[in-house]
Amino acid sequence: MGGGVPDAGVPDAGVREVEARAPEAGAFAPAMVVLGDSVAEGQDDPDPAGGWLGWAGRLACHLGIPREEMLNASDPGATVEDVVRDQLPAVRELRPGLVVLGCGMNDALRGFERADAAARLDELFGWAAGIGAVALAIPVPRPPLLDLAPMSQFRKKRTVQRIHDFNEELGRAAREFGMSFPARESVAKVADPAMWSADGIHLNPRGHAYVAEVIADIARSLLGERAI
Repeated sequence: MGGGVPDAGVPDAGVREVEARAPEAGAFAPAMVVLGDSVAEGQDDPDPAGGWLGWAGRLACHLGIPREEMLNASDPGATVEDVVRDQLPAVRELRPGLVVLGCGMNDALRGFERADAAARLDELFGWAAGIGAVALAIPVPRPPLLDLAPMSQFRKKRTVQRIHDFNEELGRAAREFGMSFPARESVAKVADPAMWSADGIHLNPRGHAYVAEVIADIARSLLGERAI
């Protein structure tokens, strides 16, 4: 991308390996599935056991879900189109109790057609509703990158507007399919630059911990007494 603004993670030469990472549907029944980009993957929040922990791993811990019962199919650089094209097929036959979507940052940075994003989100939420899962989408925050990267005021305002538009579509799709999309105000502290890594586009461990704590409270209220 031009203008010195990086993506929220860059795929390896555009080659997706989600299906290779995901266990076969018949052999694996995850309690929780995570779809999204590098922030959902957990980048910049190392797991002592290896790989990334991130808000997804921390959320599983809050909910008492063993890590081996969580599948994080997120991929660096993913847009919502990538999630539907590359990640959803790898999990479509699974029956998780909880589905969490964390994407939209790359869409906002690169630009997107609102109608196309809406159709992809409908497919994602429709799948979750169809399998009887509780689905929860993470609001797209305003990253510190917008104040760190060299870009015109016009481009900055346009990116902020895209973030707003994507969040509106997340909220609409969630409502239409009876799922949940918390207001950005529910994770208001994520606006604090101290929650972010130096690159201004990935959360640091403190930021991941904060998001996981807030989302865990919301997930518990949605799941209620339901066993996941």
